[in-house]
Amino acid sequence: MVKITVDGICYEVDPANNLLQECLSQGLDLPYFCWHPSMGSVGACRQCAVIQYRDAEDKKGTLV
Repeated sequence: MVKITVDGICYEVDPANNLLQECLSQGLDLPYFCWHPSMGSVGACRQCAVIQYRDAEDKKGTLV
């Protein structure tokens, strides 16, 4: 398990699953349109795009 922080709350998630799938399994209400469990992540609509930070020192992040 790995830890992610969303809106200041820490969650333990399975690194084998994609980030959107894990957020939804934690009950987080994230917008998405083009993702489906049997199709995987298409990434076309970009509604579920988030900024991912390496650690607390990373001030720029990466859009994923």
